[in-house]
Amino acid sequence: MVKRLMIHIDEDLCTGCENCVPGCAEGALQIIDGKARLVSETYCDGLGACLGECPEGALTLKEVETVAFDEEAANANIQRGKLARQEVGCAGSEELTYSENAKDQAHEGPDHLLPESILEPKESALTHWPVKLKLLSTQHPALKDASLLILADCAALAYTTIHDDFLKDKTAILVCPKFEDAQQNLQKLAEMFRINNIQDVSVVHMEVPCCHGLSRIVAQAILQTGLKIPLRTFEIGVKGNIKAVV
Repeated sequence: MVKRLMIHIDEDLCTGCENCVPGCAEGALQIIDGKARLVSETYCDGLGACLGECPEGALTLKEVETVAFDEEAANANIQRGKLARQEVGCAGSEELTYSENAKDQAHEGPDHLLPESILEPKESALTHWPVKLKLLSTQHPALKDASLLILADCAALAYTTIHDDFLKDKTAILVCPKFEDAQQNLQKLAEMFRINNIQDVSVVHMEVPCCHGLSRIVAQAILQTGLKIPLRTFEIGVKGNIKAVV
């Protein structure tokens, strides 16, 4: 056992926003049961690179008696994390863009199984597929010269008229800021912004703390490119109302 600095997490302050996770190069932090947790004391180097990533001030360094930092074990942990996050192929990730004729086609499903309200024609504002950031190529044709709508997963369900009010004439990108790798998303968005002459970006996220990280990631991605891309953020309440516009 040795006496050294170790990360300390105040669970009362931690909101589980996940900002600290990519800030730890050794992969010592994870979100477990909605809170940041130290996976293993051997992975924490005690340098505190993650401290500035926490918006709530839940992370501090404390001198404690513990095991020594194991750089070899930390590196192995990093590699395991990379393998776990590798994107896998998906049969539904074929790139598509929709013509107006295709969007206007009537419903072709088993009508006898559906309630009448579903059979009424509804116009979709979606212009492309896939929409999930992890599946969307940075060179998808729908991104070229586009106005982007970057949408938190839950907001798409909470806000009832998302197509009419937000999606029309925009290219949609769906993200979960809580359960996806923030650093990977940041880098992929920055690459999209760099190569596609993006006109503007709208972010729609929920009011819950873990969702606020999405607007920060998008802003950082724009900053990383050095481009002047207009950004607007809409915060949606859990009851589906617009609570704030920035």
